[in-house]
Amino acid sequence: MNETVFNKEFFQKLELLSLNITPTLTTGSSGSRKSKAKGMSVEFSDYKDYVAGDDFRRIDWNAYGRFRKLYIKLFVEEKQAIFRIFIDCSKSMSYGEHKKSTSALQVAAALSYISTKSLDKTFIHPINTLESVPPISISSKNNFINCIDYLSSLDFNGKSSLYDEIRNFRFNGPGVSVIISDLFIQDDLDKILKYLRYNKQKVILIHTLCQEEMHPKIDGRLKLIDSETGLEKNIYITPTLLKQYKNSLDKYMKVIHNYCTKYESQYILFPSDSPIEKIFYDLGKFK
Repeated sequence: MNETVFNKEFFQKLELLSLNITPTLTTGSSGSRKSKAKGMSVEFSDYKDYVAGDDFRRIDWNAYGRFRKLYIKLFVEEKQAIFRIFIDCSKSMSYGEHKKSTSALQVAAALSYISTKSLDKTFIHPINTLESVPPISISSKNNFINCIDYLSSLDFNGKSSLYDEIRNFRFNGPGVSVIISDLFIQDDLDKILKYLRYNKQKVILIHTLCQEEMHPKIDGRLKLIDSETGLEKNIYITPTLLKQYKNSLDKYMKVIHNYCTKYESQYILFPSDSPIEKIFYDLGKFK
């Protein structure tokens, strides 16, 4: 187990966190999420006229006493929400003093833990084109330790093609899809969100960047090496160039935010040095 990622402090925080995501589902196993379907939970929903074949045990005799007509009580059926967490395992995610990969693993673990407390089911899907890693499913707190071991074993050493991987995935009904990535995929993002929404997914896009990317403090001559392609480029850093970079980054994040607005998805910028509590504060605003 990677102690630097999942330490004692991290696990203590998990017990204090709560997740305020309430996807309305119409299919799924028994669980704790409210569904549009009518079932047999204890929460009253509505009445309907009695017809032959209805369960007579659900007749409201008090209503009969008042209206001399038979009515059936309907109750909200509770369904199990399905969460799918797609983790960008490209090599660029290993960058930064506070690595983006560490942030991604902690967020994935925290989301998995909280969803199991809500009796939901979570699937974790690593995306790395250089290494095929089968997903893992977590449906109870009892197998959460398997989730931690699984996440600790992931390598961030290759390339990722989020669109190709997600496009080839087949969804079985509505749910919540979470993407954790540094999002160096602007050209494909529109297609990714469109595909997920077409498959009835509520999408949460967690954009993790390190401080070195958000607020670089460098100057002079520098050789940049693409961590995934090995491509090299010699540049000379000046204050003017840094300002242009910051403007480009702001513009890029605005484009991402606009895509999310277009497809009714949530965009969360999550710097890699952020405390894990921040992600749940932001998720609490997701409706």
